[in-house]
Amino acid sequence: MKIKISSLLLILTLVFCGNITAFSGEPDYSIWDSTGIYPADVLRTDLLTPVKFLMDKGIITGDTDGLFHPEKNINRAEYATMIAKSTNTLAELRAMEKAEYFGDLAGYSWAKAYINAVSKAGLFKGRSNDVFAPGDNVTYAEVITVLIRFNKGAADAAEGMMPKWPDNYIAYAEKYNLTGNVVVNDWNAPATRGDVAKLLYRALPKN
Repeated sequence: MKIKISSLLLILTLVFCGNITAFSGEPDYSIWDSTGIYPADVLRTDLLTPVKFLMDKGIITGDTDGLFHPEKNINRAEYATMIAKSTNTLAELRAMEKAEYFGDLAGYSWAKAYINAVSKAGLFKGRSNDVFAPGDNVTYAEVITVLIRFNKGAADAAEGMMPKWPDNYIAYAEKYNLTGNVVVNDWNAPATRGDVAKLLYRALPKN
C-alpha cells in the first residue's frame, strides 16, 4: 500500500510540475485583477493582456477618468504617438521636435515629434506632402498598413499584391490573418481603441 501511495504522489507531482513548466513561458495576464493599476473596463476581458502589455511599455495610457474606453475611436495623431513609442528611441523623438514636415499640426504640439518620426521612418504617411490630418479618425486600413510596414519584407510583398492602396495591404493582411480575433467588416471605418490595442499587441515582439 505504501508503495502505491508513493507512486501516486510521484505521478501527481510530475503532473503539477509539468503544468507549471507548460505555463512558464509568456505569462497570462488575463487572470490578474489589478484594479489599482489597470483600467477597470478591461479587467476580466480579452483586452487585459494587450492593454497591460502596452501600458507597461509606456505605449498607451488610460483615459483621464481612469478607464480605457475600448469602444472609442482614436485619431491619427494618437495612433502615430503609439507607433512612435513602439519603434523609436527617445533621442530620435527629440530630434523630430523641430522638424517641419506638415503644416496642419497646430494644436497637436504634443504629438508633433511622434508624427514626424513615424513619417520619416515611412511607417505612417500624411494624406499629402504637407497634410497629416492629425484629428481625423484612423481607419482599420491605416492601422494594418502601419503594422505591416514594421517589416520591410512584408511591406514589399504587400505592395506587390495589388496596384492600389489600401487594397494591397488589406489583401496581405487577410492572406496571413494579421488581424487575429479582430473582425474587420469595413476597412475604411474608424478603428476602435480596443481593436487597435489588440492589433498592436499582436504585431509587437513580447520580449
